[in-house]
Amino acid sequence: MSITIKKAVLWRTEVSNKPGAMGASLAPLADQGINLDLVMGYTNPDKTLASIEVFPIGSAKAQREARKVGFSKAEFPCVVVQGKNQAGLGKKVASALGEAGINLNFFVAQAIDGEYVGLFSFEAQSEADLAVKVLRSALNNAPASKPSRKPRAKAIR
Repeated sequence: MSITIKKAVLWRTEVSNKPGAMGASLAPLADQGINLDLVMGYTNPDKTLASIEVFPIGSAKAQREARKVGFSKAEFPCVVVQGKNQAGLGKKVASALGEAGINLNFFVAQAIDGEYVGLFSFEAQSEADLAVKVLRSALNNAPASKPSRKPRAKAIR
């Protein structure tokens, strides 16, 4: 199974919860040619503010532009899992994290045209680091290591 597992940095902003706020927040990023893989928006509990989270904001130029319009790096570490979708993949991922004692801050996933993308958030960087290791192992995606050759036993005559 070809699945990539990597750390991710979300960028977020809070805006007034009103029609057009998301479009206004994303417009300057789009105008600068910043291509986003993820846009997430939701209303905060008090209903007066909304949070907008985006990924990736990679280059120095993109980071400058994002800061100009009020985005900043989210404080919670994330991991992205991406690859060919298959039945039971979500259960396999959730079970592996749970068995390792890793609690999720939040999780969002989607499969389109046979491709799976999941974004996992954790409270601490140490949890995200462990999650990468656990998921690589669980999804048989551990970095390839050179197989060791066992010395041949010599026949005794």
